[in-house]
Amino acid sequence: MSNEPKITVVVPAKNEEEKIEKCLSAIFNQTLQPFEVIVVDGHSTDRTEEIARKFPVRIFYDDYGSIGSARQVGIDNAKGEYVAFTDADCIPEKTWLENLSKELNSGIVGVGGGTKNIGEGLWKKSISLALDSFLGSANSVQDRVFKEKRFVRSLSGCNCMYRRSDIMKVGGFNIKLSINEDTEMGEKLRKFGKLLYIPNAIVLHNQNRSFKDFVRRMYKFGYGRAKNRIWDLQCIPPVIALFVFLSLVISPTFFFFMISLYALVLLYFNFKIFLNSKKAIYLISVPIVFIVQHLAYTLGFWRGIISFGGGDVK
Repeated sequence: MSNEPKITVVVPAKNEEEKIEKCLSAIFNQTLQPFEVIVVDGHSTDRTEEIARKFPVRIFYDDYGSIGSARQVGIDNAKGEYVAFTDADCIPEKTWLENLSKELNSGIVGVGGGTKNIGEGLWKKSISLALDSFLGSANSVQDRVFKEKRFVRSLSGCNCMYRRSDIMKVGGFNIKLSINEDTEMGEKLRKFGKLLYIPNAIVLHNQNRSFKDFVRRMYKFGYGRAKNRIWDLQCIPPVIALFVFLSLVISPTFFFFMISLYALVLLYFNFKIFLNSKKAIYLISVPIVFIVQHLAYTLGFWRGIISFGGGDVK
């Protein structure tokens, strides 16, 4: 028992009374038991804290109101050598901690796993299918599952483990960030080692949010990436979209060619999803999700580009 790694699990939460019990139950049912579990409450106005206190957790409060701040509160108060993060709307699988801890070896500064989206209803399932594709998440490990190990640029904030000392060495999380805090952390840590994605450390992410919430989330992702000047593969589509839009005035022929090309790409990815799901309704719903997602992300991105010192989108 003494040879087991001391892992602190940090769970940021705000108004998650419907989901936090399943999250904490899964954390305390791990094959490798956590050394401690910290819930960082963003001053919930529902029963989130009351439900959390049914478990042997330590509760702290985030006063800044951002996910970056909540994660840093967890780091500041953690007593474990390692710190694993998940979110209150996630359910880690039974071997989550065990599999993450096995891979945090020399030269590896962070390990993360895949995220399986769950949710009931046509649109929630359509969103999950869209996100679990290259067209929905590019090469990011956010909201999807890859089948093989790989080194990555960043890890998902709801499924990752680091050494506490490494996070402190790079100055901790940016408390001003309410989005993309995990991407920025990845950028800082990769100066000292590698970030590893593994396919057998899975969390289930509850996508029981409205379509409006999904659109707002995609807008926030685009805004945060541009405002924080995180330049990677996800920045290319919004830039292309701007040139395509401008070409409507300069060269309508090129505009319609690019729109036709985009439609063909949609058809290709949608047909792949249909072959796996065997449900014809997704031939209609998933393209709608893709189009709305891309529009929201692009609008958020360009707002972030022209934002000079403005507040974060929360």
